[in-house]
Amino acid sequence: MAKTITITTELILETTDFDETNQPLSPETESNSKCFHIRLIESLTTCELFLNGHYVSLSPFDVIMLSSDQPVTLKNLTAPAQLRVFSECLHAPTPLNMVVVGDNPMVHDLMNAGEHEPHYIVYRHLTDQLKHRYFDLLAEIECQNLHDVFLSYQREMAAGLLLTELLRNHEQTISISDSDFPGTDLHHASADTQSGLIFNYLVLHSQNATLQGTATHFGYDKNYFSRLCRKLFDKSFTGQLAFIRIELAKRMLALSNKTIEEIAFELGYKNSSSFFAVFKRDMSMTPNDYRASHGYRRSASHD
Repeated sequence: MAKTITITTELILETTDFDETNQPLSPETESNSKCFHIRLIESLTTCELFLNGHYVSLSPFDVIMLSSDQPVTLKNLTAPAQLRVFSECLHAPTPLNMVVVGDNPMVHDLMNAGEHEPHYIVYRHLTDQLKHRYFDLLAEIECQNLHDVFLSYQREMAAGLLLTELLRNHEQTISISDSDFPGTDLHHASADTQSGLIFNYLVLHSQNATLQGTATHFGYDKNYFSRLCRKLFDKSFTGQLAFIRIELAKRMLALSNKTIEEIAFELGYKNSSSFFAVFKRDMSMTPNDYRASHGYRRSASHD
C-alpha cells in the first residue's frame, strides 16, 4: 500500500498498512512460501524524526527500508514532515525473491533476522532519479485495481527493481551511523550488516568499549577482529570508536541540554578538556559553537 503522509507531531504506522498488499497466494505456492513485510519510507522534505525511539535526520529523497509488520511510531521533532510510505508484503520463493533476495544481501539479512523487532537501513545522497521514478511507478500502480493478477505481479516486479536499485552503489548511499541493523551474528552476514552491527554495538557501549571486549562479544579473536574492522571501516577499531563518539557528541549537543562535562563523561572521555580538544580538532569548532549553530531546541526557544 502506498500513501503520502504529513507528520506534525506523531504518527503510528499500523499493521493494517499491509492488508492491501498481502494478497492470498495460490494453493500450489502457499505451503512453500515465506512472507516478509517491508516498508519503504521516502522523505519528501527535510525532517528530524524519532523512529521507534531512535533519532533519524532526513533530507529530501532520503529513503528508509524498514522490516517488520509491527506498529512503528514516527515522531516529528521540527517543522511538519512529508513522507511517502510504501508497505509491501513479499513472498518467497517467487521470481521477486530470486531478483531481490538472491542478489541483495541487505534484504537477505533483514529477512533472516525475522520480524519480531523492526530494523531499518537508511539511504542518503540518492542523486539519480531512477529510484524516485520507481517510487512514482509503485504509487501509480497502487491507484489501479490490485485484484488484477497482472497488476499485482507488476507491483511485485516494480518493488523488486526498486530494491535492486537501492543495492546499486550502496556503499556510497547507506548511512551506517543512522541504520539499525539486525542481529549479533557477524559470521554469515554481509559486509554491510557486519559494519552496521559493529557500529550499533559501539554506539551502545561508546563509554567503555575495547577491542578485546568487542571481539569477544562477536565471537572473534582480537587480532582477526582488528583486521576485520580495518577492512570494513577503512580505519582502525580505535579510529572507528573515536568517529562514533564525535557523531554521538554532535547529536547530544544538538538535541539535549546536557552540559559539556556530562557529554564527555557519557562518551568515555577522561575529562571535558580531552573531549573539547578532540571535538575542536575533528569539527574545526568548539562544542559550544556547534551547539549554538545546530541546537534546534535552543533556536526554537528564541522564536
